[in-house]
Amino acid sequence: MEKNVVVLNDFLNMDFLKLVLDFFNGHWLVVSFLAPLLWALVNVIDVYFVGGVYKDELDGTIISGLFQIVPIIFILFFLSKLNFSFDSFLLLAVFAGFLFNLSFYFYFKALFRHNDVALLQILWSLTIVVVPVLSFVFFGEKLGGFKYLGMLITLIGAVLLSFNGKLQAKLSWKYFWIMMGAVGFLSLSMVIENQVYTHLAERGQNFLSGFLFFSIGAFLNGLFFVFFGKRNPLSLVKKYFKVFVIAEVINVFGIFASQRAIDQAPSVSYVAVVESFVPVFIMIFSLLILFYFLYIVKKRNEVVELIYKEQIVGIGIKIFATLVMAIGIYFIS
Repeated sequence: MEKNVVVLNDFLNMDFLKLVLDFFNGHWLVVSFLAPLLWALVNVIDVYFVGGVYKDELDGTIISGLFQIVPIIFILFFLSKLNFSFDSFLLLAVFAGFLFNLSFYFYFKALFRHNDVALLQILWSLTIVVVPVLSFVFFGEKLGGFKYLGMLITLIGAVLLSFNGKLQAKLSWKYFWIMMGAVGFLSLSMVIENQVYTHLAERGQNFLSGFLFFSIGAFLNGLFFVFFGKRNPLSLVKKYFKVFVIAEVINVFGIFASQRAIDQAPSVSYVAVVESFVPVFIMIFSLLILFYFLYIVKKRNEVVELIYKEQIVGIGIKIFATLVMAIGIYFIS
């Protein structure tokens, strides 16, 4: 028994945590792709939540914010072993986290207007444009011509991947400006947090210090909407606890991957480009589900029919669009 305790302590010590953090050091592109991969799963689950669990956008925003307590507790467990000292820049991390979760208010508001992930992801891809613009306006960041070309190519591919005649009918100026709220606050959060991580690295502080305060900011945003919306989320959490845990833990890992990529990437603009690959992963997951039901289980149902209609139709242009996006990534990497 005593030997098992020693092994567990060794597993949970700072050396193990450092090993995990250092595993992807110098491979920001790999880390960046983990975020859209995980968020694609969350997007699919969110469609279910919006369709029958959440009352409105406040519920989604509150749940997303409050579940940021998970990384807060985890990091506080290791805080004594971090090279941590309070820095005023960490308050900016709180602000960035608050803005990040605020973007989810507009995200869920858009989903409640049209519960259509494909339509949402077209406009979400505009972070490719907004992030480098904000980086230039506030911090004077300039990238090479080929880098901007890669961003443009990826944006074109993202639009081609999702766009069709049915989606055109759903687009409206009101929906557009709702999504611009999501894109704007998310982009501003990414740009601010990039400055925080740069500042902390220059002073020899650990990445987790910045991520801790970022998570605190997102959690505070969840509390803000609890009081602002006069909501008690406890009954909702109790009823769907298992589903929420699965969805939000995936979301937390996606956020962690995104923040680590922002910390590691040569430019936060590159991370915005890679994160536009969410529709690609949604398509891949849908095709895997389709393959499982049609060829392994050999059973069709309404869900399978819906996936078939959404993913198989236009598969040629979707593959072409994915290749276009891959070319864009090649230019920036």
